[in-house]
Amino acid sequence: MNGKDNPTKNGEDTPQLRHALLRACELAGLDPTSARLVHHYANAVYVLPAENAVVRLALGSQGMRRAQTSLQITRWLVDGHDFPATAPIPETDAIAVDHTTTATFWAYYPQPDDGRKPTSAHLGTIVRRLHDLPQPPVDLPQWTPLRSLEAAVRAPAVLAAISDEEQHWLLAHIATVRHDLDTVDWPLGRGLIHGDAWAGNLLWNTVAGREATVLGDWDSVCWGPREIDLIPSFHAARRYGRGADWAAAFVQAYGYDLSGWPVFSTLLAMRDLVQLAGPLRRAPQEPALARALRERLDGIRSGSTATWAEF
Repeated sequence: MNGKDNPTKNGEDTPQLRHALLRACELAGLDPTSARLVHHYANAVYVLPAENAVVRLALGSQGMRRAQTSLQITRWLVDGHDFPATAPIPETDAIAVDHTTTATFWAYYPQPDDGRKPTSAHLGTIVRRLHDLPQPPVDLPQWTPLRSLEAAVRAPAVLAAISDEEQHWLLAHIATVRHDLDTVDWPLGRGLIHGDAWAGNLLWNTVAGREATVLGDWDSVCWGPREIDLIPSFHAARRYGRGADWAAAFVQAYGYDLSGWPVFSTLLAMRDLVQLAGPLRRAPQEPALARALRERLDGIRSGSTATWAEF
């Protein structure tokens, strides 16, 4: 999907979001002059040109816990291990804007105008480095498959996007996938994982070099099976039309091929479900995301292997 039609890149700057942005900047002592919304999906992201920074506004009851964990882990990664993670603004903390909105403040990485996007090879190299690190001195949550999706499906507002029957089916399917993963013996073991390691969470770091990238969106960081950080690249090859070369480039960069493992199909099914969470929350407000939700949910239920629209 091109940028013009992409609701995550061209989302509406609502009065509620703008109020939360201004309040967050006031509490942090940052200048919101000429702030602009550049991304709105699970979070709303504003660029602050006057500060060369971005503000991430996270919605939901778990926003503060996730924000504090992401700040702790990225500071440990960047400051202690020179790891290419998006860097928090020094001496800023997570701010509770209100009872449902949490703000965090990050370095701004301007993206080049040439349209190039980071690849699965960039991702594989970074994920390999992440998985080779020692255990961090951070109290990480334990990985629970489909936790975010289950919360979205159980929310009362979900019935504005799906039927009662679909809600019950999704909860049953989540339980089935979890049961299938309960007794898995994970070949790569458990450790620090990003939790949502797909190429869309990479940014170019043009200051460090033309091919330098950083990995962002640490909301799902946790302690869990390393295979969870590998499956998104295989899923993108299948569901988003990236093709076999995309998966092969990730394998070469990371150094391990997940596709021959008997649990591979279960992980693909899990990743299919993960892709419902974002559209599910915003389908009532965004027609494009409502269409994406219908495409994905109907495809999962029918067993279709067709490609999906990507945001």
